[in-house]
Amino acid sequence: MLKKINRIGSRKEFGEIKKEGELINSPTFGVLVLKKEDKEKKFGFIISKKISKRAVDRNKIKRRMAEVIKKNLEKFEDGTRMIFLAKREILNRKIGEIENEIKKFCP
Repeated sequence: MLKKINRIGSRKEFGEIKKEGELINSPTFGVLVLKKEDKEKKFGFIISKKISKRAVDRNKIKRRMAEVIKKNLEKFEDGTRMIFLAKREILNRKIGEIENEIKKFCP
């Protein structure tokens, strides 16, 4: 699990990123990216019930994505805020494939 300082926690912050962030799409998820002028790197995940009705599956996706982010945290720039919007295709991906996909968003 990501440390609390690296997670987007408030609705206000989620709303700000949704409103001002730039959407980038990939085959398995979309990413809303917002750059700020501070040192913090924060990440959030949105996996809707359209992806899977089972909470077990949705939580598994979140855990896998968070683990990949945690391993590659130093590769992201300071001030990065990202919200990952999962697509149905992510259910069929292994963690290595998800990692390769996320690494594309590292500068």
